[in-house]
Amino acid sequence: MGLQSDCESVFAGHQTFHPRFGWIKKAFDGVQRDQHIFNREDATVLLGVGKNMVEAIKFWGLAFKVIEKVSQAGKRKESHVAPTELGLALFDSATGFDPYLENPSTLWILHWQSLSSPSTLPVWRIFFNEFAAIEFTGAEFLRFADEQISGTTWKKPVAASIEKDFDCLIRMYSSKAARGRQTIDDLMDSPFRQLGLVIPSPSGPDTHRFALGEKPFLVDEVIVYAALDYLLKTDSNSKTITTTRLTSDSGSPGRIFKVSEDRINSALENCVQTIDGLKIASPAGATQLVIDGDIHAIAHKLLIQLFKGSKASVKRARLSVIGMEAITSKIDDQIPFSKGKAS
Repeated sequence: MGLQSDCESVFAGHQTFHPRFGWIKKAFDGVQRDQHIFNREDATVLLGVGKNMVEAIKFWGLAFKVIEKVSQAGKRKESHVAPTELGLALFDSATGFDPYLENPSTLWILHWQSLSSPSTLPVWRIFFNEFAAIEFTGAEFLRFADEQISGTTWKKPVAASIEKDFDCLIRMYSSKAARGRQTIDDLMDSPFRQLGLVIPSPSGPDTHRFALGEKPFLVDEVIVYAALDYLLKTDSNSKTITTTRLTSDSGSPGRIFKVSEDRINSALENCVQTIDGLKIASPAGATQLVIDGDIHAIAHKLLIQLFKGSKASVKRARLSVIGMEAITSKIDDQIPFSKGKAS
């Protein structure tokens, strides 16, 4: 696991726009109606935004894995984009678990999906996964990011692109003084600030810190969902993983969510009480999660429990739980779900 193996070399593809309220749903709905919408000359009219925002909406839809590129047979270049199973599971207006992004847990799932392998946000991945400082200045992080990117075989981006990514990241998760054409509304309009991952520091105007400890709205089911996804992506043939790995390994939930091993243990202990197929064992004193059954099916149960009470809990839900695998379940008829093709 490493930056180059887990990320694509993509820099400043957001057109300086952080994801706004409504953009993720707009990307999904637009593609669900017309898979060629981003190639259309009237895309600005159809989406109701400016040209640069059209590109940004596409970028973020792809980054959060709610839409995906689809290549046309016989053509090398991407011809259109389509909804992913994850996008359908969350945002389909008729069957989605959270079609209007009203549940903060959906933001945590999107945060996880955007940074877990494969990711198109290498600067974000460096920031949350590799950067060890708790309090830092922008200059300190940029030096670190430059070192990390220089250690790959990628064609090195210009410094301005990395700076744009970091500026966008801070506006997305925290706050920063407006510059240029940015407005106060621009800076306030970011749903991911609800996650409480990054906060301004009183030490200086360009100083921030990671918020350690309890995270608002980060519930047990999301942590265990990420743990199962991480296990599939790192060791798909295994049915066990230690809480130490889930906390400290590269790309782990502990790093991406900025939570401690105690918090991960707590989430596991709570979920094993309500979700069949999950167990905790401690061979040789090392606490580990043990999966007894199909990981996709267990993850499906987790998300059903997470979103219980939503309209999707009483209607048919198409659900891609983890590892970009498709699961279909008829909850209303109590018909066992079946695994479909990978999206």
